[in-house]
Amino acid sequence: MSELGKLTVAGSGESGTSQRDMFEARVRATVRYADPAAWTTANAVALTFAGAEELLTKWRHEIGMIAISDEGPGEAMAEVLAEGIQGFSMPMHYAAASPGTLVGVSCIAFGLRGPTMNLTMTPQEGIPVALTLCAGWLARKAARFMIVATCHTSSTGKLISHALLLAPEGFTGAGKPLTESEIIWLAAANLASGNNA
Repeated sequence: MSELGKLTVAGSGESGTSQRDMFEARVRATVRYADPAAWTTANAVALTFAGAEELLTKWRHEIGMIAISDEGPGEAMAEVLAEGIQGFSMPMHYAAASPGTLVGVSCIAFGLRGPTMNLTMTPQEGIPVALTLCAGWLARKAARFMIVATCHTSSTGKLISHALLLAPEGFTGAGKPLTESEIIWLAAANLASGNNA
């Protein structure tokens, strides 16, 4: 993969829990109907900034994000479907049922304003696309940093999200070059589910 030499890992995080209470009340109120998958992804993103808080503080408006999941916000989608079958649904729930909430909740929670994208495909299919996009956006300075996050249900039924904070080649802060092992780890949520292609 040609992006291996072009990207630096400045942080990583893994979450298997939907801890919405760790976020400010303002954030929880803004996205109060968000799905557990969106909160689990936001928790993984929070962990990518552990030890890199100064990057978030200084560059939040130039940090972008790509989320990859072929499942999306399953609980919210099921709720909207159940409401529709009953003949009444709450429009406030529609936004929560969008696959874009996996990116949106994190961007709202951390004030990220860089380029964003949501890839509705398996991590194995989406990671190469995401890394190519990140390398291009970082090289063209469309973003200072990029987050790539995956979210999937494990074979035990637990939501798992992995996230990497990526910097461009030549980043002088704390970090290490992106390796194949980090790419495998990023896709591990899907590998753990037993849905390998």
